[in-house]
Amino acid sequence: MLPLDRRAAFARHSQWLAHALQALVLISLLASAVPLAPEQPVWWLRLSDAAVNLAPVLLLAVMVLRLGNVLLDSDSDEARTSARRSHQLTSRWVLVFALRVPLQLIGYAWLRADSESQLIRQINQGERGVAALPSRIQASRSEAELSILLAAANPAPLPPLQGGSLAERKQQLIEAIAINTSRVSSSLRDQRAETLRTSLPGTLRVFFGAAIVSAFLFMLRRQI
Repeated sequence: MLPLDRRAAFARHSQWLAHALQALVLISLLASAVPLAPEQPVWWLRLSDAAVNLAPVLLLAVMVLRLGNVLLDSDSDEARTSARRSHQLTSRWVLVFALRVPLQLIGYAWLRADSESQLIRQINQGERGVAALPSRIQASRSEAELSILLAAANPAPLPPLQGGSLAERKQQLIEAIAINTSRVSSSLRDQRAETLRTSLPGTLRVFFGAAIVSAFLFMLRRQI
């Protein structure tokens, strides 16, 4: 058994190390929060992911502080002070990780809703951009006027037009624009589905990780 003064010195060093590790966690979380974008669900999900990634460092800080407390005599003032600090540190982070569990589900639901609203907005913008084009194509009276109209409108790449009358070429253009608009909408929907699909594993990892860390810290707090 180590002498009392050496145990007390170790306890003080463990407290310094625990505070340094906790400061490292806080600094890393602040760095992950930059640039600030609390109005975006992705920002909250990224912050939760960073917190779970830093959980081993935090758990090490708690265990180091707890180890220093165990080596002290339970009736000493230093032991009571160390126990109080351990309890405060553990309680603080239990709350943080416990809140991450429901907030992670809320964040993913928010991501789905936000991506859907962005999708609808992008589709509506694209449709508004070409909404007046078919009627203007129908109103054109010559090939030259039609070419000028298309050059000014700058629609998505159109397939080569087959020979025929001006009316037939107009109809081909209108059909091609409708097909392009449909393809763009379909592509945007596929991109949204892919984004949600790729973000789901990370969301579940953070969800279960936060639950495990909070449960461990809660059990540890009950023993302090």
